Amino acid sequence: MDTLQGFKNNDRVKKITNVLIVYFGWIFIHYTASHLYVKMCVPSTIMGFIMAPFIVPSPHCQALRWAIYNGGNSIMAMWIVLGTIIMRYLKPIG
Repeated sequence: MDTLQGFKNNDRVKKITNVLIVYFGWIFIHYTASHLYVKMCVPSTIMGFIMAPFIVPSPHCQALRWAIYNGGNSIMAMWIVLGTIIMRYLKPIG
């Protein structure tokens, strides 16, 4: 039992847990925003095509585009960080 408590109180475990929460949060935001954008801003109907120029500039569509763009960038940046960490362990510097 003491080992589990020590594991939970480890600073490295807390940092990794926080990073994973942020990472999966961005994945959820990106995934949800992508689906909502298609449904709310560019419907796949003839009327949706006609209305798109009027709907796309609206605030909710701009917010969804922001979430999609920044979510994708955050996910990509986290992959770069993970790759850097892995490379650090495969080939030590110095």
